[in-house]
Amino acid sequence: MPRSRSRTLVALPVLMRCDNQRFAVTIARAVAFTWLFVVIAAAVAVWGAPTASAHATIVSTTPGDGSHVDVSPEVLTFELSEPVTLVEGSAQLIDSEGARHSVSTDRIEDGGRRVALVVDGSLPDGAYLATARVISADTHVVSLSSRFTVGSVTQLGHALDAGATTTGVEQNLRYPSKSAVYLGVVLSSGLLVAGRWVWPTALGGRRFRIVYRVGTALLAVGLLGRFTVQVAQQSGGLLDATTSAVATVLGNRLGVAIAVAVVLSVACFAFPPGTNRIADVLGYVQVASAIAAVTLGGHGGSTERWPLAFVGTATHVYAAALWIGGVCILALVLEEVEQIERWHRVAAGHVVLVVATGLTLAILQVRPIEALLNTSYGVVLTVKVALVALVVVAGYLTYRRYRHGRTRTVGKRGEVRWRSRTVAVEAGLAAAVLTVTSLLSSLTPAKDSYTASAHTELDFGSSEILDVGIDSVRRGPQTLTVRYRLPDTEYATGAALPDVNVELSSVQANVARLPVELTRTGPDGDWLIWRSDGLIVPTAGEWKVTVRFEGTHGPKLASFEYESL
Repeated sequence: MPRSRSRTLVALPVLMRCDNQRFAVTIARAVAFTWLFVVIAAAVAVWGAPTASAHATIVSTTPGDGSHVDVSPEVLTFELSEPVTLVEGSAQLIDSEGARHSVSTDRIEDGGRRVALVVDGSLPDGAYLATARVISADTHVVSLSSRFTVGSVTQLGHALDAGATTTGVEQNLRYPSKSAVYLGVVLSSGLLVAGRWVWPTALGGRRFRIVYRVGTALLAVGLLGRFTVQVAQQSGGLLDATTSAVATVLGNRLGVAIAVAVVLSVACFAFPPGTNRIADVLGYVQVASAIAAVTLGGHGGSTERWPLAFVGTATHVYAAALWIGGVCILALVLEEVEQIERWHRVAAGHVVLVVATGLTLAILQVRPIEALLNTSYGVVLTVKVALVALVVVAGYLTYRRYRHGRTRTVGKRGEVRWRSRTVAVEAGLAAAVLTVTSLLSSLTPAKDSYTASAHTELDFGSSEILDVGIDSVRRGPQTLTVRYRLPDTEYATGAALPDVNVELSSVQANVARLPVELTRTGPDGDWLIWRSDGLIVPTAGEWKVTVRFEGTHGPKLASFEYESL
């Protein structure tokens, strides 16, 4: 055997160990920087910040929700946490009999943070429900409702229910259009940036132009579908769409971003990057516009904690698009896989960005931790994380196979004549990640949908024990139930039964006393049961429940606390 070949064979194991050590060091540093970034970003976002929502929420209403007014109000208002646009024709005023009363005018005030409904005429005495639908900054449709009573009627009753549902074309277009947008961003923007980073010569090839044009076409079609959904939501239905609804959508940030991205995507379809310098510049501008449109069309469009949510989401979209775009170049563009070591260094850095920004956004959107497995958003997020982990594993296997010569190689740069199956698996898993992401961006964040019940026992001594339960700890309408088991030796026929009074208070909400109206049922066998009537907890935060029980041993007080979400 020639001496030079013998030295090469001896050196190969050493080089392989060095490569593995360098890769391990790179991953260790990436993990360390990831967690450092997460801790800092989460501290900035959450520590000391008030409770926030990714969608517009009601700050207050006039009249107050669940309140009573002596005379008919002239204007009904909803004060909101962020600017919104009002869905045309969605404002309604309904009484407890189901009859609809006319609203002469509905308008947006205070820079989009107040919805005002002007009542047509005077309302007769009764219980009423005011409802409207608005589109928040992150494009989600939010239903608003407020209940109140007028004049001699003081009970809300149980017939008032908003029951607002979203139906029509947006249900059929929302998920397909978002999937097309995400796939289009990867096959256009991600493909271009990944190619420029690692395989610049591939940009002038025929395969690149074909895949890139497919990506720009998908992106343009998906964004037009998103625009159609916005117009349909603004009009209350596609068949009721008006020019004013189109103008309203074009007048907000998302509408402008969609229009710009569509125009640039069409231009890049006609003149793809790699043909000349002007086309290259046009392609880079299209990258920025596509990322902005995707960010504003999801939870990054919320005005809460601006600009952290926007920057975090935009960075996440960019890093994920480049990472998956590079996988698509390996699978669809390159005839011979090359620069694999350089690509995996670039991919490792962007995986760090994906993980860091993804964890930061998850911290903002999933609270408390129980919501991760008890909400649709949390479950879908868990599935996405698992898929991303599988993509990382497939990418590492691809690196190992190509880098260490398990396939036939030619040339000095490690080109190979055929692709490993791990590349196809990696591309397939990446497509699954995009599909799950499109679903995730359409779901209400876990911190806004998670709820749980509260339950405790209050022991007043002498075998006097109250079982107190709250059906939902999410702010708004709640039902509080108090149960008391009658002792066998007390309360003979005609004897006075125990009495219960309950009131709520909250230092955080600046509510000193919120009386709870209770209706008693029973005795039902051995039980007395009291249920709240029209209890509405106005804000999130810590609430104290004070219970006064008056039994055979005189009045006694006890209290407990729970957190309203």
